[in-house]
Amino acid sequence: MIAGQLALLAEAAADPLENHHDQTGRALEVEETQTYLGDDLTIQSGMVAGEVPQEEERVLLDGHEIETETRNVTRRVASEWVADVDGEGWILAEQTHTSGLEHEPDWPFNDFSRFAGPEIAPVQLKPWEFVRNQRDADRTWTVEMVTQESNLDDTTIEWGNGALKSKATDADVGVALTTFWRDTHVRLVIYSSGYLAIWEPAEMEPELLGRFIHEEIVPIATFDDDADVEEDEGAEQTTLEDSGAEA
Repeated sequence: MIAGQLALLAEAAADPLENHHDQTGRALEVEETQTYLGDDLTIQSGMVAGEVPQEEERVLLDGHEIETETRNVTRRVASEWVADVDGEGWILAEQTHTSGLEHEPDWPFNDFSRFAGPEIAPVQLKPWEFVRNQRDADRTWTVEMVTQESNLDDTTIEWGNGALKSKATDADVGVALTTFWRDTHVRLVIYSSGYLAIWEPAEMEPELLGRFIHEEIVPIATFDDDADVEEDEGAEQTTLEDSGAEA
């Protein structure tokens, strides 16, 4: 499975990413760089490693008394990534640790901001817009899960037969579906938090994954934490599909 948090650069980097190693424990390995000359698109992929803060708890025995001691330590972690930093300016990587600083994004994006140069921030995604784009492109698509927030204290999750296409087009929290894109069945889940996971194809080549993110995911990304579901002009078409009737 391919999974991670999408983040955008405040502005495109001047150049693609390069290998980086230093004595602070930070490291960036660029394993593959694929350039599409037709539309000036460069997709890169590799590994990023760094040291992250972690709390460690020790249990101390003093006679019959048990005490605990918490101390701050650092641990070296690594994550896979795929990115287009000098074009659309995006990075997909597994967000594993908080930076501990309000002004700094979580790891590994705080390290990427040093490697790429421009400021980087995780973004929100609009699941409902992704669904409508699949519908409006007349693709073959099916829905497995729809998550919606009716108010601040009430979130509904519909699975299987209850996950209707008409509900998916208004999914403001998350949606899981399969769509037929570029002769490939892509089975994925998208959350408004910016999280993206792809189950099928299980081994999606970085250049194909990068192309999918470039065409389908970046257009539904936003820095607006309170993005609202827009009015759906194609709602009637989706309702017909739910009923099984011919559009």
